[in-house]
Amino acid sequence: MPSIEPARVARGGRVPADRYRADAFRELEAQRLWPRVWQLVGREAQVAEPGDWLTHDVGPLSMLVVRQRSGELRAFHNACPHRGNRLADGCGSTRQIVCGFHRWAFDLDGRLLSAPEREDFPPFEDAALGLVPVAVDTWGGFVFACADREAPPLRSWLAGIDAELAPYRFEDMACFLRRRLHLPANWKTCLDAFQEVYHVRGVHPQLLPGLKTADSTFAFWGPHSLMVNPNGDPALRGRGGPEDPEVLAGHARARARAGGLDVSQLDERRVTANYQYHLFPNVSFNTHATGCQLFRFLPHPTQTQACVLEVWFMERHGTDAPPPGEAGTLEIDLQGTRFSASLADVVPPPGARSFGQDLVETYALALDQDFARIPEIQRGLRSPAVHELLLSSQEQRILHWNLVLDGLLAGLDLDPALRARCAD
Repeated sequence: MPSIEPARVARGGRVPADRYRADAFRELEAQRLWPRVWQLVGREAQVAEPGDWLTHDVGPLSMLVVRQRSGELRAFHNACPHRGNRLADGCGSTRQIVCGFHRWAFDLDGRLLSAPEREDFPPFEDAALGLVPVAVDTWGGFVFACADREAPPLRSWLAGIDAELAPYRFEDMACFLRRRLHLPANWKTCLDAFQEVYHVRGVHPQLLPGLKTADSTFAFWGPHSLMVNPNGDPALRGRGGPEDPEVLAGHARARARAGGLDVSQLDERRVTANYQYHLFPNVSFNTHATGCQLFRFLPHPTQTQACVLEVWFMERHGTDAPPPGEAGTLEIDLQGTRFSASLADVVPPPGARSFGQDLVETYALALDQDFARIPEIQRGLRSPAVHELLLSSQEQRILHWNLVLDGLLAGLDLDPALRARCAD
């Protein structure tokens, strides 16, 4: 993986607009991005028992993860080797994988079990027509897969940021809410809105009293990154008011203790500031003392200026309540409703210590504001007057991840006019 020196992006730079609107660039991503990187597929809890399966679609790829009878996970291209029919969609449980078109059957490990009326085929070896495997691994309760079986191991992919994230104990969390949204915008247009807080004054003015956007700091681990936005005012430390960082931290720690949750591994800043991470290429998330809000941005399989966005709310559960079950996915049509309407009846799990009703309502309003604006950004990007995006130091994470993407596209006949570049 290409690694970008943080100093190169600290002053901002420029990104060509055609990366967000040109079909040719979407094809480059299909060839050189999605098949070569580790993808966050889902949660281990979704494939907990033998025979449980889960699919993941990204660009032209579809992958099928299956829990084996031995307890390990295996993953395959989600396509029947006979005529290419998709084998599964969503999640479920099965004793064997059966193609719904011609009823070819495969064991959980991908071996061909049977092909109806086999005598009508030319001779073939079973081993040559088993399911085609892809790499699969787990970390922090998450399942990852990569179509490139020669790719570095997942631990190498996460090197550095895995230690940074370990104190949050994602493996102890459950996803209690999942929403799947369709937006008329390129997946990168959508992602970029979650990579900076420069837009807060224009889109989320209600957040400004607490969120110190001008004091943001940044960190990078290979292709991955972090933005920290302080809450509270260090000048008011020890004064006992609502802007006192000690007071903010004390409230968060008290809530966790009330549920029997240990957050001693998190320093004051981690329980008061907004920590916003990016796992390259398409996952962004905000962490809290005992919870997390995660976004997964997925390209439309055929349309450049459309995407799918998944929103997950996750929480560690306290000892004073039973653990919540893993939530199913609810599809939301933003043409007919607001995101917040899908949360109207959502009640956080009884043991939740970060996601109270107030945090759900805060996210609901902020995401409504984002989802109203993102399609308008994409509409503007279609204008022939817009040739490139000019990025400030506050938007340096957008430049960083675009430069990483350029590194993956190396070796292709990429028009120099399509390359991201740093400020002089």
